[in-house]
Amino acid sequence: MEFEYPYAFLLIPLFIVCSFVCKPKNAQIYFFLFEDKKQILTQESVLKFFKWLGIFSLIIALASPIFKEAKTSTKPAHAVVMLLDTSESMIRTSRGFFGADAPSQKFEKAKQIASEYIKKRVNDHVGVIVFGDFAYVATPLSFDNKSTTEILKHIQQGVAGDKTAMYDALFLSTRLLKESKAKQKVAILLTDGFNTSGNIPLEVALRAIKSENLKVFTIGLGREGEFDKESLKLIATQSGGKFFHAKDVSELSKVYEEIDKIQLSKLETKSQFHIDYWYSYFLFISLFSFLFYLLLLKRRSV
Repeated sequence: MEFEYPYAFLLIPLFIVCSFVCKPKNAQIYFFLFEDKKQILTQESVLKFFKWLGIFSLIIALASPIFKEAKTSTKPAHAVVMLLDTSESMIRTSRGFFGADAPSQKFEKAKQIASEYIKKRVNDHVGVIVFGDFAYVATPLSFDNKSTTEILKHIQQGVAGDKTAMYDALFLSTRLLKESKAKQKVAILLTDGFNTSGNIPLEVALRAIKSENLKVFTIGLGREGEFDKESLKLIATQSGGKFFHAKDVSELSKVYEEIDKIQLSKLETKSQFHIDYWYSYFLFISLFSFLFYLLLLKRRSV
């Protein structure tokens, strides 16, 4: 229990001093021959009890006793949306990306490295958008990175078609992040191609990104000329993010490590209190104490 106005308790010594100094003028005449002295003393004690109970209860009510119940609300430092290219180009052989003569495992490796990054974002909301002929939300924003990585593991190449609706995916990410209360909103776009599908022009996607204060990190996978480097640079620059070029697996891992360092994950916790006011209970006690006091005083005066 706490008191909003503890200075009210300074009234207690004032009442105590007054009880000795300010003696009441009692006009009552006691006839001890006809009235039991012990009974009179008992009545005096009961009167004093109710008088002081009323005074103390009133002072406690003035001090405003409260009970605080602490409640904490957790707000993620970042809301991160992973934009994953699932188009046909993600399974083409890319000489030098996974070894000179090895068949391309670009898509599976990109998923694996993205999953490792998601596991590190324990204090962030993370969601996944995949895009091909169209873009759709594979997983909503969530703290449950285990479920997110499990769903990501089962996403197959071509699930959204074989083309590349990159700008549609960017626009969709702004809609997904619109209601987020995170301190900072981030999108990570992985692609190895050019925008070849979709209904959203680049200019519209850029305006939506700016309106949501969305920072975009773009990653071009593969060799020079295999992806739209200029557009990826433009998206990153105008959103306050950064463009990365990953030529092979080790570089792709390093890209995520660098993004992880830039976007330090810190959980923001806000404490709130639910307050219960108890002064009314003490006012109730004080009121009835004074009523009993007055009733007993009247009976004694009769």
